Amino acid sequence: MHIDWESGHGPYTAPVSAAGSALAVSYAAAAAGVAPWWGAAVAGAGLVGSHIAGRRAELGRGDLVLRAAAWLGAGGWCSWAMTVGPWSGERLAALGAGAVALGAAMTGTRDARRRRDAERTAEAAAEAHATLQRRYRALAGQWSARLSRVTGIDGVQVVGVEMWEHGGGFTLDVQLPEGGHTWRDVQRVQDGLAGDARLPTGCTVEVAEGADRGSCLVNVETRNQTAGEPRMYPDDYSPRSYNDPLLWGVHRDGSDAGEICRELCAIASARRGSGKTNLLNVWIAGQQRMTDALSWVIDLNGGGVALPWLRAWHKAGRPGGRPPIDWVADTPEKVLAMAEALLRIAKARKPGYADLQIEADDDKLPVSPEVPAVIVNGDEIAELYSSKARKNPTLRRAGDVLLQVVELARAVACNTMMTALRATQDVLEEPQLVVQSGLKVAMQGDDRELNYLMGWGDKITPQDMPTPGTGAYKVLDRPARPFQAYRIVPSVIAQIVEATAGYRPVLDELSRRAAGEAYERRWENSDHLFGLAPSPAAAAPAAAPQRPEQPVREGWTDPTADWDTPEQPAPPAAAAEGDAAIADADATMRRIRGEIDETTERDPDLDAQWQQLVANSLGYTPPDLDDDQQPSSDPRYPIVFEIVLKSGPAGIGPEAIRDAITRLHPDVEVPHAATIGRWLGADPRVHRPSYGRYAVRPSNGDTPR
Repeated sequence: MHIDWESGHGPYTAPVSAAGSALAVSYAAAAAGVAPWWGAAVAGAGLVGSHIAGRRAELGRGDLVLRAAAWLGAGGWCSWAMTVGPWSGERLAALGAGAVALGAAMTGTRDARRRRDAERTAEAAAEAHATLQRRYRALAGQWSARLSRVTGIDGVQVVGVEMWEHGGGFTLDVQLPEGGHTWRDVQRVQDGLAGDARLPTGCTVEVAEGADRGSCLVNVETRNQTAGEPRMYPDDYSPRSYNDPLLWGVHRDGSDAGEICRELCAIASARRGSGKTNLLNVWIAGQQRMTDALSWVIDLNGGGVALPWLRAWHKAGRPGGRPPIDWVADTPEKVLAMAEALLRIAKARKPGYADLQIEADDDKLPVSPEVPAVIVNGDEIAELYSSKARKNPTLRRAGDVLLQVVELARAVACNTMMTALRATQDVLEEPQLVVQSGLKVAMQGDDRELNYLMGWGDKITPQDMPTPGTGAYKVLDRPARPFQAYRIVPSVIAQIVEATAGYRPVLDELSRRAAGEAYERRWENSDHLFGLAPSPAAAAPAAAPQRPEQPVREGWTDPTADWDTPEQPAPPAAAAEGDAAIADADATMRRIRGEIDETTERDPDLDAQWQQLVANSLGYTPPDLDDDQQPSSDPRYPIVFEIVLKSGPAGIGPEAIRDAITRLHPDVEVPHAATIGRWLGADPRVHRPSYGRYAVRPSNGDTPR
């Protein structure tokens, strides 16, 4: 127990103290024979002194009156008690009544003082706000006019201006006039607002939702926050939970950029050198602070993302006994084993922890150090989901299993956080991965890739991410927001590894049993990850099935080199006959292009000749089409059709077709992906076996289901 002797008396202690003091003084004075008028004299002196002190303290009139009444009452009672003695029921009752009255009066005056102080504080804040608004009244008027001019909406008003604490910009509170206008109307012209304001290069305007549907917040960046030194990862390594926001950077106004990822899978797209791997390391750093989450890593590039974490842990003496990364998959076989183990964990947790969810009254598994979340961090998922990778049966199976985890494991806290070099269909061949990712992050990239990932409605442009480490993120259907990612380097990683060594949980027993032997043996052949052994030599690629050798013919090119599909090899005789016919067709096409270059008019006979050669090579008779039903008269279309034909029944996407044309026919101008899609969509010989892919219909004309 600690007594604060410097604390002032309250409405309870003050009356007791005053009554006791009066009783003691009057008893001592009466016993000593002191004249009764001394009691009144001392009380008068106390009244004068307390009044002077109260005026200096700027007390209100009520407090001053209460002090005067208390001194007068105490002085009068003391004079009375000194005359006839204090020890009688009548005088003690009078003293007690006075003490109660003093306490009640003090309670009332204290409440009145608090109300008065609150009013003064509110008045001071209102005055300060009014002063601020007067100071920025010209700025508000300027932007009101600018908003009306650029948006074309008359009557836009700026009702508040807030300068950013760290400087470099301000936020405008904007109210839109009647007429059905929303903040989206302002967001559509945010680039125009930046241009109209003549903001410096690298500075932008960001429009976000306001307090209601008829208002918005406009963040204006007047100084490029991304210029100069990058923002290093904060040195706060305190423990956090998977239910807390995962922080990865700052917004333009200096606020934290982050999100609660408990129910979100994430995908980040970034070109080389724009901070993709740095962002993944920042995510892993945030996971290290979580006492209820385990980090797994998929990296087919030698496990590069996991190396600084594991080697820092080993160099520090392996603190805590458990590595910061709980499992690393750096080969196709390990990736498949990890994916299948994670799927088994997800399926086992659903019934295994049903009672735990019921007890928590939630439809999601309550994560804890006893039942931690599992987060798979994948660097460059083109190694799993590109057209080329999908031809590897092991990687294809691993990618399909991870997609099942994305689709099924939200409630049981098994999530993925992936990065990709490009946000294009040839890299992210599985659109389900993009659709099911509730968190989408785009670092530096072009307009096409940004809009493929984010959607066209958010108006994010490359100007929003002018330097490496800057980007934008989108959570579910919320507007995308630009941000600058924290910079993290190996020395910081080493600090985090040591500071968070005691936070790491272990996989719960139910999940461990479901993961099986693959989890128990996860660290076999992994000494190279800790720097204890050289990296294993890359495995030689599997030999492709040998085809019958074909005679080399003039003009022959293989338009689908390395596109072998071993599961569906062509019969040798048919392959030889078809390849020979296509070689003839290819040579004819070269002659056709040469003649077109030399003449200004197309020769319909040459196109007909090419079409007939392709038909002969396919053993397929095209349907009779009217002139207005032809897919295209462009001489490049037969090349496109040839590539689709060679791709097999699984088909191929427009971007992959463009890459094949560039590689195989460097002298041909590559058509746009949309043009290729339009050509193939109009050809009755072509169908779509899956989303975004085109293939030639089977010879019987039936479309595969």
